Amino acid sequence: MDNNKKLLAISIASIFALPLIAYAEGEGHYRSLFQHTDVTINADSTSVVDEEYIWRGVDQQGANGLGQQYLSFDQDKQELEIIEAETIRANGEKIKVPASDIKLQDGMLGGISYPHRKLYQITFSKLSPGDAIHLHYRQKQTKLDLPGGDSHSTYYNRDVIRDDTSYSLHYPETMSLHIASNELDKTEDKISNGTHTIKWTHHSTDTRTNDPNMVNAWRQTPYVMVSSFKDLKAIADAYQIGATEKARITPEVQALAASLVQGRSTDADKAKVIYDWVRKNIRYVASYIGDGGFVPNDTKTILEKRYGDCKDHATILEALLEASGIPTSQVLINASTDSYTMLPIPVFNYNHAINYLPSLNLFLDSTSDQTPYGLLPEMDTSHTVLVTKNFKEVSQTPPISTGGFKMLRQTKIDLAVDGSATRTTDITGYGLAAVSVKTLLDGIGPGKESDWARKTLANSGMHGSSEFKALPSNDPLKLSYRYTEKVSNFISQPEASTINFYVALQGPIAAGSILRRFTEKDRKSDFKCDAFAIEDQVEINLAPELKVLFVPKDVHIKEGDIFFDAVYQRHGNTYSVNRTWGSTSTKAWCAPKEYDAMKKAMNNIDKAIGGRLLFMNKNEARSDL
Repeated sequence: MDNNKKLLAISIASIFALPLIAYAEGEGHYRSLFQHTDVTINADSTSVVDEEYIWRGVDQQGANGLGQQYLSFDQDKQELEIIEAETIRANGEKIKVPASDIKLQDGMLGGISYPHRKLYQITFSKLSPGDAIHLHYRQKQTKLDLPGGDSHSTYYNRDVIRDDTSYSLHYPETMSLHIASNELDKTEDKISNGTHTIKWTHHSTDTRTNDPNMVNAWRQTPYVMVSSFKDLKAIADAYQIGATEKARITPEVQALAASLVQGRSTDADKAKVIYDWVRKNIRYVASYIGDGGFVPNDTKTILEKRYGDCKDHATILEALLEASGIPTSQVLINASTDSYTMLPIPVFNYNHAINYLPSLNLFLDSTSDQTPYGLLPEMDTSHTVLVTKNFKEVSQTPPISTGGFKMLRQTKIDLAVDGSATRTTDITGYGLAAVSVKTLLDGIGPGKESDWARKTLANSGMHGSSEFKALPSNDPLKLSYRYTEKVSNFISQPEASTINFYVALQGPIAAGSILRRFTEKDRKSDFKCDAFAIEDQVEINLAPELKVLFVPKDVHIKEGDIFFDAVYQRHGNTYSVNRTWGSTSTKAWCAPKEYDAMKKAMNNIDKAIGGRLLFMNKNEARSDL
């Protein structure tokens, strides 16, 4: 699911983040010459954020990236003042940004509509390498997004050299705040005239490239976090205040629920039919109308318009389930790979709303219209979450299991003496893998299977014909398709060659991508290590004239949660392999210290998957050498 679908509200940190695209270690494309953040928190948790920075474009890519800056604010709750905007040429000349290059428009960010927000677009024209931009602005939070508190998070990504960075915090001496920082130097901590002031500084001398497939990025990033929420319960309760009235069971909701569950006797059957109705009939629209993206629309509005954002989905699903006698709560979740773990203090770090049914111990996300009842989209799995109704403790969504993310690939290859072949591959996805199969089938579209098969064969470099078709299934958790190729150049030198036990298509589990997670020499950060299961059944039928000279040995690998077995068999001139491999992990991510052992196992699996037959044409052997 697109992450944009899951945005509840834009945080201060993300609103004012600069575009960071420096990847190479060294100086990168940008340099932060100066950046100072000054945050004043009032006794009622409203705040003033004063931000000033000077960033230089090191090369043309960096200069281009700095050319436009965006500042977004909620006109109902915030005031934003641009104090200074200027270009500083490499020779020191300062050029004020003209008023015509500072444009205020209705809120659009990342393709999402925020009607209550305004967006400043500031254009620094004709930037060249060595030029810098200087921007100074002040944002006042005049009304809280949620009752009872507020939170601020600022991250200093490592892909930029920072010469002079500081963060100053001011708040009443009598106020209780949660404060956390990472890899910053505290240079001031004093109380004067009833105000507590803390200052941190930070600088760096080179950039650092993030590890591939990095997760829990916040744990490896310098940051300052501040929160006036008492605890996570305060966040859950604050959200629930706005959500309770919106999920009220109206006569329309009661009537719709009754019609949907008619004839269903169990709560599971009722929940399934309601969930299926919501995901198929309430269209997701990324438009945040109302109270800052934190409060859903009411059920009447949702049913009339038949669309809504994630909060609206969670609200109408809750109301219909409650009307059917099934207790339901909304759930706050950070549906991304950025944060599988709890932050050190109670910061509002949630970008999505789903549902929890305690009597069924079941989480549901109806914004994913392709995810069948009983499953969560991958980005929702294995996360710490807040079940907001009658909150008691932090909960966790279930992890992916091998049975819930499984793929079976069955391939038969008939190889002729001239190197031509017919290869038929049946691919079946189970659980989340079935969702991926449905996504593929929907993407191809009815009646377009022949075009897809033709293009796929052409992209493979083989010549011939191909056919693609979905296989019948009544189970949304088990979906299959068949791809058949008849090619003239399957083996380019059939007199003597090798043939791999390869399937025609990767299928719904990206095995290659999983293996590429383990190509780095070492890791400094957490990484993905979900459970999965792949079974390959490959059969190769050779023409009678072809004689096999080498068959791979059976392979068995077991390292922690990782397993791999490959068993080869021969029946006449038919050779087959049955490969089963995957991970029985019960968590979504692993720590760097686990990498070495997993890398060794995965690298050995990568080699074993490449097992092949060596054969020759008995009639083509030379006798003169």
